[in-house]
Amino acid sequence: MKLKRNIPPNIFGVDGVEYIQPSHYSLANGAELFAMNIGCQEVVKIDFSFKAGSWYGKSRLNSTMAASMLHEGTSSHKASEIANIFDFYGAQFSSASSYDYNYVSLLSLKKYLPKLLPMVSEIIRDSIFPEEEFEIMRQKRKQRAIVDAGNVSFLAQKSFLRNIFGEGHPYSPVASPEYFDTISLDMVKSHYINFYRPERLTITASGFVDGEVIQLIEENFCENWGFESIAENVTNLQLPDAAKNIFIEKEGANQNAVAIGKLFPTQNHPDFPGIKFLCTILGGYFGSRLMSNLREDKGYTYSIQASPISFLHNGVFFVFAEVKTDKTNETVNEIFREMQKLREELITDDELIPIQNYMLGRILEDFDGPFARAHTFASLREAGLDFEFYNTLINVIKTTTPVQIRDLSQKYFITDSMSTVIAGTR
Repeated sequence: MKLKRNIPPNIFGVDGVEYIQPSHYSLANGAELFAMNIGCQEVVKIDFSFKAGSWYGKSRLNSTMAASMLHEGTSSHKASEIANIFDFYGAQFSSASSYDYNYVSLLSLKKYLPKLLPMVSEIIRDSIFPEEEFEIMRQKRKQRAIVDAGNVSFLAQKSFLRNIFGEGHPYSPVASPEYFDTISLDMVKSHYINFYRPERLTITASGFVDGEVIQLIEENFCENWGFESIAENVTNLQLPDAAKNIFIEKEGANQNAVAIGKLFPTQNHPDFPGIKFLCTILGGYFGSRLMSNLREDKGYTYSIQASPISFLHNGVFFVFAEVKTDKTNETVNEIFREMQKLREELITDDELIPIQNYMLGRILEDFDGPFARAHTFASLREAGLDFEFYNTLINVIKTTTPVQIRDLSQKYFITDSMSTVIAGTR
């Protein structure tokens, strides 16, 4: 068959997404299991999500160190032996921390799960946190923080979050690499014991997840482990009055980093789909207003983005760019000018339609394949949402009018309420 390269493919609109509801199982120990059996190849991804992020516990770095140390040794296996097992079977294993949740993930061929799931279970239930490995990990983390402290991008972003949330808030990055010196092995072990508990665990399995896989998961993760949970939840945090302008001097910087934003609604808020649409117009894709203005027209920056970031308990709006040092003030002025234009002028259909198509296409990416579908489901569930969120988002994208966009801009893009953080040279 000869390809007709001069004839473009048909273009189809996005009317909706075919959702696949996972099967739900409750394990005997209180853990929950969600399974999406939608794979055509015998590959399985299993994600373990614990309510163990920095929101919980006594120190913001306890969750980070606990996740880093998780596979550094158990009562029966050294770290090198654990690594060799996953390498031998060609599997991918990872452990990561976040603000609200900590994660463990396994990606493997289905036929090797009988060998690998007992190892994952052992890591989760019986990590021993060897002291020597802990000290090595702490020094690595501290050294990385020292390197990051010399980067204007990290300086601006972390200072922005500390300004918004306050120094002691769980979502606020630590101010100094020396903070790592305050962490003790006992503190990190305590975090692991308290929060890596079965009643705080949700398992999401995707890919070729048949009855045999479900049985293997239940066999390896149905028992209780550890001690009775004494979880500590952070509540009633008083957010500060954020400073409006902060400049962090970094001598010799080749570029200045600019961060502008404020507290914003979370993903659960009724306005969030419209906010997501609005932020995409401003700076959420390559053809956005900020990119067209500051990159394509003026050449002040290589990239600039604006996005709403939704944590579980708080949200922020965030514009970020690295710019020419002598064009910093002009960049800040142009960012606020673009917000002002959205508040005062109606967007045209010529601009609106491409943005709608772009956003609808990005939604399809969130459901492209079994692993993406499972990740989207898990993210929604963690936020207390379901697939109806996407139905609402699709409807907002397709039906929001220029007047509604202007109204949202007038409600949320109030420049006097924004904080500006700049790191670099004057």
